[in-house]
Amino acid sequence: MKRVTIRQLMLLFPVIFLFHDIEEIITIEYFTLPFGFALSRKEFTAAFLLLWLIVLVGCLVAFVGKRFLWMKPTIFFAWLVAGVFLANGIGHVLQAIYFWSYVPGLLTAVFLLLPFCLFSIVVLYRKGVLTKKQIPLYLLVGFVLQTPFALIALLVGKSLV
Repeated sequence: MKRVTIRQLMLLFPVIFLFHDIEEIITIEYFTLPFGFALSRKEFTAAFLLLWLIVLVGCLVAFVGKRFLWMKPTIFFAWLVAGVFLANGIGHVLQAIYFWSYVPGLLTAVFLLLPFCLFSIVVLYRKGVLTKKQIPLYLLVGFVLQTPFALIALLVGKSLV
């Protein structure tokens, strides 16, 4: 079996994230966002389309070997999968445990996002891009940054629709 490259993972990640976003968009109607933050499905879709486009552009720029958000391509991808989206997937699981019910995005988080992020982390570690010390640091930064990123995207989505 041919070895998976980081560049291949960079191309695959936007597809994984798109499936995750689609599940959230389809099921958001049945879930109330915390703090009474009300959004229509169109506003929510606009917000996550914005995030997805940033991820897509970032992965494509990284794929061709260019810096994105001032980061080298492999560092951007490592930060994306070992930080923000691993934290996002874990967040979905923790929310489901807290609410003791389904939350939008849970299925794709468990069956696509988390496995993809963990597999990517293993590849990044084996290729020497990530160290054992960086993985928990990136995850911590991901937990801290995912909420402001999502809130900004939601506010922008609300203002666009």
